[in-house]
Amino acid sequence: MNNVSSCYNYDSMTGLGDRSAFFQDVRYHIELDAHVHIIVVQLSHLAHINRRYGVQVGDQLIRVISEYLKELDEEYTAYRIGNSRLVLMGGECTQHKAEEFVEGIHKRFQKDWRVSYREKEYAILSSACLLHLFLDPRDTENDLLDKINYTISMVPSHEEDNVIFFDEAINADMQRKRYVLEEVRYAIENKTFQMYYQPIYDCQKERFDSAESLIRLFGRDGSFISPGEFIPMAEINGLIDDISWIVLEKVCEFLGHYPDLPLSAVSVNMTGKQILNPGFVRRIEEHLENYHTDGGRLRIEITERIITEDFEKVKKVMEYLSRKGIHFYLDDFGTGYSNISSMLSLPFEVIKFDQSLVKTMNSSDKGLRTIGLLADIMHENDCVVVAEGVETEQQAKTAQERRLDRIQGYYFARPMPEKELIQFLEEKRGLRWI
Repeated sequence: MNNVSSCYNYDSMTGLGDRSAFFQDVRYHIELDAHVHIIVVQLSHLAHINRRYGVQVGDQLIRVISEYLKELDEEYTAYRIGNSRLVLMGGECTQHKAEEFVEGIHKRFQKDWRVSYREKEYAILSSACLLHLFLDPRDTENDLLDKINYTISMVPSHEEDNVIFFDEAINADMQRKRYVLEEVRYAIENKTFQMYYQPIYDCQKERFDSAESLIRLFGRDGSFISPGEFIPMAEINGLIDDISWIVLEKVCEFLGHYPDLPLSAVSVNMTGKQILNPGFVRRIEEHLENYHTDGGRLRIEITERIITEDFEKVKKVMEYLSRKGIHFYLDDFGTGYSNISSMLSLPFEVIKFDQSLVKTMNSSDKGLRTIGLLADIMHENDCVVVAEGVETEQQAKTAQERRLDRIQGYYFARPMPEKELIQFLEEKRGLRWI
């Protein structure tokens, strides 16, 4: 396939058309409404090759591979559109033929590449992810880039010699993630997230005495977007801290608005970046002051992973806030690998046993003994123990028998909006559940 413009930009290292040349040709074919086949060759371990053999050898490898792609088929034009990303674009062909063509490239990458540099010969095995797709005339340049970047990002870095065909399933998944990300950004900008609260049962008081705040997202079309879907998207795109600040403010507002709510505390999950932020303490104080909220009713939940990011700094923040009456919960205990003595040297009021740990109570005698032993250790260090993720009556009874102080889970109550929480607490007041 011949280049279609005289005003062409070339990559100085390989002599191939560069990124601008590629998209120039893409625009040309879109105008022709052409059914063009595109093959993306993403060199998987170029950085490793550069470290092992040197950047100059890595550059020479790119030249060798580029020359191979350039001479592969006269119906295809080769481009270099990124440091480790090469592209072939060819004329119309069937999907079957395209797949055969890509399979040939795939087999070639399973063999060594012969590279010469300064009179030395290198035999280098360079794996690659191969993506093939057909150009959609409705695509813009950004659409095409999104398809390429998204599909390449799906490939785990430890896998080698991947071949992917961009199909409707991948496209639907990409569009869904794009939609979710747009809704997350809109909800952050307009603070349209909704707060739900899951009541926590106190076994000694025999009533619901606290709750965990949980954020929920509904799209502008009214559809529910699961936290398991939008939270990872927020984390990947650097938006999780914005969401956590919104949660903190909404919880402070809720507590301030309902000072007589029969809950001693409501907990909020915070990220490591927030805890270590120099303005973290002041921001909490501002929210408490703005909403006339008693700081003694606010609890901060953090995980072991957050603590290990900067143990000493986290400890100072926790000790300072504890002196001001704001206490901490250790969330998801049992999923990390931190030293228990280090965790207990921090001013935690509550240790929350993760659901995965709680489930072992009824699955084996060893699990039952472990839960009891851990609970004893926590009690000796003046910590309250919460069993998370309790879903059955048997789990609830066993948790109480093992002297776990509080129980949280679907057996008692699912997370619910503010008004439902208030009604729930009123209805369950004075009732014994276990």
